[in-house]
Amino acid sequence: MAKRKSLEELLDSEFRWPKQGDKPFTVANNPLNNANIVKDSFTRLVLMKDGYKTAADLMVDASANDRMSRDTLVFPIIFNYRQFLELSIKYQLAAFGPDVEIEPNWNSHFLEKLWADFLVMLERYGTEDPDDADPVVEAIILEFAKIDPSSYSYRYPVDRRGKPIPVAYPDLHLPTLADVMEGVAGYFSGCDGYLSSLRHAGAY
Repeated sequence: MAKRKSLEELLDSEFRWPKQGDKPFTVANNPLNNANIVKDSFTRLVLMKDGYKTAADLMVDASANDRMSRDTLVFPIIFNYRQFLELSIKYQLAAFGPDVEIEPNWNSHFLEKLWADFLVMLERYGTEDPDDADPVVEAIILEFAKIDPSSYSYRYPVDRRGKPIPVAYPDLHLPTLADVMEGVAGYFSGCDGYLSSLRHAGAY
């Protein structure tokens, strides 16, 4: 108990310490108090992509008036938004790619590769882009690909050889990041709706 007591003395308060019977994964008696992890993998994909973005949005909101929280949460915020991008593209490829002979890609974490496959899929569907949104979203995705090529840079401070990972931006306005990602989410929702309508119309 020496470690706990020294910490409590340092903080001048009681500190939650591991105790006998602690189990991280338990089920509440009331089912309504539990989170449900769905068994269907495709439904889980949808919930995952939405969940990563929602978590990032919540962290941006939580850090709005707290400088220390911003400096701490910026890492999972960027990681979660990147994961949202990766899963969003993978969802599109899995949901609509096979209709135009584009296979889902579960092996790659490289956003530029996934985006290239996505553009080929859109081309084969013959989709139009009257708002010129495709190049805007492409620039955003390629920026994420540049600062975090393999979904590693915001999970660890060093690479696999122990070399420090360069910091892309020493300062970052998180509300602007969240707003831009909201636009990207709207873009992918629009693609989902449009491609679904083509399918239901029997075009593919």
